Amino acid sequence: MARIPDSEIDRLKREVSLRRLLESQGHRLVKQGKDWACRCPWHAGDDTPSCVVTVASNLWHCFGCDAGGSVIDWVMRAQRVSFRHACELLLKDAPAVAAPAPVPVVEGAVSTRTNAQRTGSKERGQVHFRVVETR
Repeated sequence: MARIPDSEIDRLKREVSLRRLLESQGHRLVKQGKDWACRCPWHAGDDTPSCVVTVASNLWHCFGCDAGGSVIDWVMRAQRVSFRHACELLLKDAPAVAAPAPVPVVEGAVSTRTNAQRTGSKERGQVHFRVVETR
C-alpha cells in the first residue's frame, strides 16, 4: 500500500475545516473570543464546553481530558481508525467540510457588499460580491 504523500497530509490539515467537520457531526459550537468551543465527546460529565477549536490554526484541544490535535487526529479518535484510514475518510469527504474558498482579489478593484448582504439575504449561506473599479 502506497504511503500518503506529506503534501496531501498537509493539504488535509490546511483545507479541511475542523469547525465545519464538528458541526457536520452534530457538535454544537459556541463562540469563545476568537475560538469556538463544544462539549468534549470523550470524557463524561462535560457540562460546559471544554473542547476548544482554534480556527486560525485549525487545531483542537480539550482542557478536560487534555486530548487535541489536527482534523486528522479528531477523525482518528472519533471514528476509532488508523491515521491512514482517517486520511482516506477526509479525502473522500473533503469537499463537504473544506474551508471556504478565499475571495479572489482583483487588482484596481474594491469589493463591496450587495443589498442582499446588508439586509440579510433569504438565501442564507450564499455570498454575493460586486466589484467596483476604482481609478
